[in-house]
Amino acid sequence: QLDQLVIDSAVEKREMEHKHALIQQRSLPFPQDFSYEDSKVEFNVDAPNGVVMEGYLFKRASNAFKTWNRRWFSIQNSQLVYQKKLKDVLTVVVEDLRLCSVKPCEDIERRFCFEVVSPTKSCMLQADSERLRHAWIQAVQASIASAYRESPDSCYLE
Repeated sequence: QLDQLVIDSAVEKREMEHKHALIQQRSLPFPQDFSYEDSKVEFNVDAPNGVVMEGYLFKRASNAFKTWNRRWFSIQNSQLVYQKKLKDVLTVVVEDLRLCSVKPCEDIERRFCFEVVSPTKSCMLQADSERLRHAWIQAVQASIASAYRESPDSCYLE
């Protein structure tokens, strides 16, 4: 049984690698040194719909297993939120970005990681490329700055 499992696993791995190679070929209409996905990286702090930036990121779970899950993240209304599926309810990661900081993380087992730190918790995230990581960090920083500009004294009024 063990021998058969090893053989099945090797066959499945080969099939997955082949599918991955086909997907990469289809999704790159340009030469290999230019990634189409990275060319669209942009954020807008003054977006009319309130969404500063959105896209897929991997989020490290806060449970004991520290598993990584791919979620659709967005920065909107001075909050960092995500959805498991497109039509799902938004889960708020950070309630108020003014209370947060963001930093790249190099000393971790995964590449392209960054951390959003709030007074109550921290959230480890992973982008798909260095350029995307940099864009997300810039978007979070710009949103923090924008939130301060919009309502600098609201925390005192409350």
